[in-house]
Parts: sequence; C-alpha cells; structure tokens
Amino acid sequence: MKILITGATGFVGAHFLRNLTPIFGIENVHGTGRNREKCELLRNEGFIIKCGDLNNISFVDSQLIAYDVYIHCAAKSSIWGAYEPFYKANVQATKNLLKVTSTSSQFIYISSANMYFSFTDRTSISEVDDLCLTNAYSKTKREGELLVLNSPNIIPTILRARAIIGIGDTVVFPRLIRAYHENKLRIIGSGKNTIDFTSINNLCQAVLLCIKKKNIAKGKIYNITNGDTIVLWDEINAVLKGLGFTNKLKYIPYNIAYLVARFHELKTSENSEEPAMTCYGVGVLNYSISLNITKAIDELDYIPIENSKKTLSDFVKWYKEVALRA
Repeated sequence: MKILITGATGFVGAHFLRNLTPIFGIENVHGTGRNREKCELLRNEGFIIKCGDLNNISFVDSQLIAYDVYIHCAAKSSIWGAYEPFYKANVQATKNLLKVTSTSSQFIYISSANMYFSFTDRTSISEVDDLCLTNAYSKTKREGELLVLNSPNIIPTILRARAIIGIGDTVVFPRLIRAYHENKLRIIGSGKNTIDFTSINNLCQAVLLCIKKKNIAKGKIYNITNGDTIVLWDEINAVLKGLGFTNKLKYIPYNIAYLVARFHELKTSENSEEPAMTCYGVGVLNYSISLNITKAIDELDYIPIENSKKTLSDFVKWYKEVALRA
C-alpha cells in the first residue's frame, strides 16, 4: 500500500508521517510539502519527501500519481485574510490533487471544526448540524470537502478535527503564549466556557482507523476530538503556570473585547497581516463549543488514546525543553 501525506512539513502532516511509517514501511509512506528546508530535514531522517507546490500542475501530475491512499492535510489555515489565497491553497490545490487519483484511491481529507463556530454556545455538535462559515478559511475548507465528497474517482472520507494540539503545536498554544508575553492575553467573559481539543495522537489514530475501515468510512464525515470537554481558561492557566509564567490574567467583558476587535478589523486590510485582535479570535475564547464523536466511535471503533490533560502536559514538557531554549 502506497500512502501520500500532503503538508508533511507542517505540524499535523509530520505527525502522520512519523505515525504511519512504522506501520506501513518507510518505502511506502511518502510526504510532500513546500518548505525546502523542512523537506531536507525530513529526508535526512530517512523519509521519502517530494518537495513542491500543489498548485504546480506539472509537479502534481509527475510526482503525486499512483498512490493507494492520499491523506490531504496541506492547507492555508488562519482566521484572517482575503478569500483568494485561501481558495488557491484549500480549493484549487485539492482540485489538482484529485485529478491524479484513481477510482481505487482512498482520499482522507483533514478538515476543520472551524465551520461549526457561530458566535453562540454550541455543544455536542453532530456532523449533520448547521454550518456557519464565518471566514475565508472555513468557507474554502467546506468547498474542499464538497469537492472530495462529490469526486467520482476516489473513496472519500472527511475528518473534522477541533483545535489540534500536542507536541510540536505551532498554532493554538504558541499563539496564546505569544499574546501572554505581549501582555495582550485576557480572559474573555466569565472564563467558564467549555471546549473540546483534539490531540494530534488521537487524530493519527482516527486516520489509521479510516485506512483500516475504508469501506465503512467511504463517503462519511467524522468529528474527531479527545472526547473530554474541558474548561478552556482553566487549562490555559494551567499551561501558563506549567511554563513558569506567574502573572495572573485579567478579565475583560466579551462585548468590550468584541468592539475592540471589530475596531482592529475595520482599520486592517484583508491583504494585511492579522490584526492584534479579531472578532473570531475573541469569540472562540468566549463561547462554549464541543463536538459529538458518537459516529466515529460507533462506525470506526474510535477510542481516544489520550485525554486533553495528558496532551497539554506533554506539550508543556516539550515547549520547556525545545521552544523556550530556541
């Protein structure tokens, strides 16, 4: 079985590469990414990496054909930005990749629970519940989902993960830590909102189950989380304390934070860097959101192998050993 992992130079893709290689063999699990330096580092470890851009048709047509399984996690992921760059990275790149698949190819598309967020408390959201596409990222990820599900040439499966964290996280907690150091991190609202996380190790487990149960997973969408809803700000404070950061966070009412964020957005072009505060960013730190993973449990036999506290504890140890020394 030949497996291709797109976005293998990123946090999620690299974990897939390291997780699946011991199972299927280093000669059978290949990765692709755009970052030449990171590609070379992975090659030096012995991995087979094809360096190139999924929007380069000649690269895709010549290098990425004849795989039995495509795990597509390459994406532009941000809560801010104009639509066109997201379309190019999340939709056009997916179109290009789908063109080189065959009718027997399994195509596992790593999507996002971002599309469930609606600036309200939502709990136990199922895969058939309403979507709310609030930014270019969620809009284009949904477009990507529809491309995959409607493609006649593949065996498709969609995984919607919620806030992927773990050792090597470059997005979720590093963003919060950076805001803390810049004295911009505030507890939004009451600080009692609950959320789900997804350990990268649990997501790797879900991908492996999809490969093993491809006929059951065919044409399906699955929510993937750790299955243990937690109080967000309790865990943020625990991580900060674990890293030795002792300054207590101040509170700010949600309405005020939202207005400040809106002001920042209005004075910032969509083509510019992300403003200091965004309405979406403020919203996800204020509202409760959790996903129902019953479908994955019942159909894939998905059982989270790691809870959120273990994931965060491992992240703290890694961050202290690696990131703080960098």
